[in-house]
Amino acid sequence: MANTYKNSIANITATGSDEVVYNCPSNATAIINTLFVYNRAGGSAAFTLKLTDTSASSSTSIYYNSALANLTTDTVLGSGNVVVLEDSDILKINTDAQPVDVTASVLQITRA
Repeated sequence: MANTYKNSIANITATGSDEVVYNCPSNATAIINTLFVYNRAGGSAAFTLKLTDTSASSSTSIYYNSALANLTTDTVLGSGNVVVLEDSDILKINTDAQPVDVTASVLQITRA
């Protein structure tokens, strides 16, 4: 097993659709330690973070912010809160404004 710390950075330039922030590799488990969402859209932005569990063929919303002000950052995860992704699970964001920058700090644990 190899542990790799990564930053997954996504510049979201589409609105109204689920955009991938991080896709866990098929041979790994990932722990998202910190997640930042930065709004540089010029106005307020609403966004929803979603988790797709591919092994269960289901998705769920895990976080919602209805009014992230322009040029501000929402620290979605931190202070010991984490999200665990299994093989091929996907973290997505859906926003009503663009551009929005998302940075996920991830511990990726791969199997040999």
